[in-house]
Amino acid sequence: MRELSHPIVSGMQVYPGDPTVSIASALAVTEDGVDVSLLQLGSHTGTHLDAPSHTVVGGRTTGSITLEELVGDALLVHLPALAPHAHYGMEEISAALGELPSVVPAIVIIDTGWAQHFGTEDALAHPALTPDAADELMRRGMRLLAVDTLSPDPTGEDSTDFPVHEVVLGSDGLIVENITGLNGLPQRLRVGFFPLKIDADGAPVRAVTLDA
Repeated sequence: MRELSHPIVSGMQVYPGDPTVSIASALAVTEDGVDVSLLQLGSHTGTHLDAPSHTVVGGRTTGSITLEELVGDALLVHLPALAPHAHYGMEEISAALGELPSVVPAIVIIDTGWAQHFGTEDALAHPALTPDAADELMRRGMRLLAVDTLSPDPTGEDSTDFPVHEVVLGSDGLIVENITGLNGLPQRLRVGFFPLKIDADGAPVRAVTLDA
């Protein structure tokens, strides 16, 4: 089992405009008999799940997402050496795999290598998936897209255009962002994404490999 999620800590990087993260002491053993922490964070903090309602009016919230949708066989696509702000699509994905199967697992994970930049300004210059590729992956069976970047779409301070989100979440699929620890893993593996049990537009997840 391997950890695939970033730790949640005070002041950690968030998507531009999202709530900042703070973890502070609310109660202390020395004074109150117990340690209790006060957590302040957005629903899209760290490694997290996007529910359809994140960008789709009337879309499903996390409360109606089943564990079966979040656990299972996955296809991992390693795409090293992508340039900052690059757009990658089916050509790059097919080349990385040798041949893209006509039917893919319900979970597809994209490893751009950009997880190494999480927490820095360089993270904002991550590569982005093309909407056409997202649509083709959905057509071939993908229902959950996981990426090691802040978003599968380009990230910008003033960006309000999320075409890959529209394709995936608009088809009632799911997105997991800010995966890490993918280096050296095989193309086929089993993974699990375990979100907080809240009913919202998204939630932080504990992401792990499930292979022995």
